Amino acid sequence: MRSLLLCALVAVGCNQSTSFPSNSNWPPPGEQAFVHQARFAITDNLSDELSYVDAVQPMLLGNVPVGDVPVELEGPHHLAASPDGKYIYYNLSNYVPGTGSGPHGSHGTGMVPGSLVKLDAATNEKVAEVLVDRSPGDIILTRDGKYGFVSHYDLLRLQAALVAGTGLPDTAYSDVAIVDLTTMTRVSMIPVCPTAHGEGLSADDNTLYVTCANSDQVAVLDVSDRAHPTVKARVNVGPTPGTLDQPSYSPYALSVSPSDGTVWISDNKSADVRVFDPATMQMDGSKTVGVNGIAMFASFTPDGKKLYVPHQGDDQMHEIDTQTLATRVLALPPSACLNAHAFVLGPDGINGVTVCEGDHVMRPGSIVFVNVQAFAVTGFVNVGMFSDGAAWLPALP
Repeated sequence: MRSLLLCALVAVGCNQSTSFPSNSNWPPPGEQAFVHQARFAITDNLSDELSYVDAVQPMLLGNVPVGDVPVELEGPHHLAASPDGKYIYYNLSNYVPGTGSGPHGSHGTGMVPGSLVKLDAATNEKVAEVLVDRSPGDIILTRDGKYGFVSHYDLLRLQAALVAGTGLPDTAYSDVAIVDLTTMTRVSMIPVCPTAHGEGLSADDNTLYVTCANSDQVAVLDVSDRAHPTVKARVNVGPTPGTLDQPSYSPYALSVSPSDGTVWISDNKSADVRVFDPATMQMDGSKTVGVNGIAMFASFTPDGKKLYVPHQGDDQMHEIDTQTLATRVLALPPSACLNAHAFVLGPDGINGVTVCEGDHVMRPGSIVFVNVQAFAVTGFVNVGMFSDGAAWLPALP
């Protein structure tokens, strides 16, 4: 193989075989020293890395390069971990904000398909990779870790449909891909809605909820047959939806309550959280909570009593009592956080991290540690450039 590679590179002297000393190949990656402790893994879009931080205290454990082409920015975007913590699944988006247009352009403008990558969590070695569609957005797993769901924030598809002016809105629909994580094969891909992004599953893993940012909707999918999913409904998240190029609410992320299965939707443009009730298949008009900022990816406590919603613009986090809708606001220090993107709570229901993007140019992303019991920031660490997702990983034996 090396001889063929050298031939391709120099194109001379290739009529002779080439030998190399024994043990001259790169060794397989070794086990990371920090895998024996609970930790969070972080995707860093603009530095093509996964960062690892301690699960409780503000400590950076390491930055690990990922991707297929070392000399290109490929944009790892969002991630999930298998239930046993042995594997990490991340989207290789093939778009990187701030790098111009084309295959590695800004959010939603990737011109080539992205992929879902499976990593060995102990060594960070790639196990497998499967192509999905352009501009993959979110990745979530079934509770047994057997299937993954990848949304696609395909802004180019929407823009092309708007320019064409015909066949709207279905020609603008972004896809959701369903992947068998054991074989790493794509078992289905279904058009869902314009600029699909945030995702959540029902308790039985048979219903998938997806935000539709530019159509001001939440899509409800029957995914009980993984090979043949169907869209059951597309429900307006508010009473006065806008147009595809000027949405009124711009639902971007969502979280499914572990207690009653209601779907809490973070809206970018209307700066609020709204609630979809699967029992009635309608929005619950009595439950809208303003957060005064660009609402992003939120996290419930294990009992579903509290929801923690970070928001950009002011870089704060709301605590919402899901029964009374009473709120508290936690300011994320400006020195610690710029552009809060997601809050992920660990399984203890106490310690969590807010992922902050940074400025996408010079200031790196950061991880702000929050103790929700004390409702206080306990520290922060800088990680890679443009951080946007986090997944909790248990200690490996």
